[in-house]
Amino acid sequence: MSKQAVEYQIIKVLNNNVILAFEKENHQEMILVSKGIGFGKKENNVIQLTDEKIEKKFMTFDEKMKKEYFQLINQIDAKVLGVSEEIIAKAEQAFGELNPHIHIVLTDHIGFALNRIHMGMEINNPFLYEIKMLYDEEFSIGKEAAELIHKNLNMHICEGEIGFIALHLHSARQNKKISETMKATRLIKELIEIIQAEITVPIRDQELTYTRLMNHLKGMIKRLEEGKFIENPFLIELKKQFKESFCIAKKLGQHIQESKGAVIPESELGYMAIHIERIKGVNT
Repeated sequence: MSKQAVEYQIIKVLNNNVILAFEKENHQEMILVSKGIGFGKKENNVIQLTDEKIEKKFMTFDEKMKKEYFQLINQIDAKVLGVSEEIIAKAEQAFGELNPHIHIVLTDHIGFALNRIHMGMEINNPFLYEIKMLYDEEFSIGKEAAELIHKNLNMHICEGEIGFIALHLHSARQNKKISETMKATRLIKELIEIIQAEITVPIRDQELTYTRLMNHLKGMIKRLEEGKFIENPFLIELKKQFKESFCIAKKLGQHIQESKGAVIPESELGYMAIHIERIKGVNT
């Protein structure tokens, strides 16, 4: 990192820790995040900063994205923009660089969510339990986001909204659209419901087993999308020994086929049968 100071002209102070600035040398607008960077500053002030003084930079050379972001700047409260950038900076510290579109979609989502809260509209997240289990790292950052929103905007967001923030972070982490992540999460929830309808043991009461089950389903769906599957040398024995569980696994395979238009091989269903048998065995 360069220790040479660079001149920036402030376009907008978003909060004490985030500014929108124009780098004079490269003629590039960018978001700068650093503790106290905006404190006492005003628009058009010229400041000099070394890279060591900047925690996070965001700039885009994509003209379409730049246009969308500047539209957002004109539509959303600067404080919302500021806190969103702080959340993204925290996420990138934890996960590495995220898909840059997160700067638009997460900010827009948070602004819309806060408007709904202000109007007294209830936020319902039907996938909250699954999100907490499947995307626990993103949910942890979501909880930090809730603290930042409360600290900077004096607004409380519920766990359901934290879950939606986690979904956005996971999508950006995986370079996927939020709609794709939602579909995958919904499918996993539906598969769990199919298993629960077939057995009498309450799955959610077994947190570790439930987490393993969901992670296996998530991995199976990912392998399906990538066209990669794992071999199962014990398939013949599994089909005989865990006959009922394998039948349930076949129902899952049928549901996945109907949902995604692709066939899950029996080798994968065999591993699924092991998970189902493990759950059933709790009360035996």
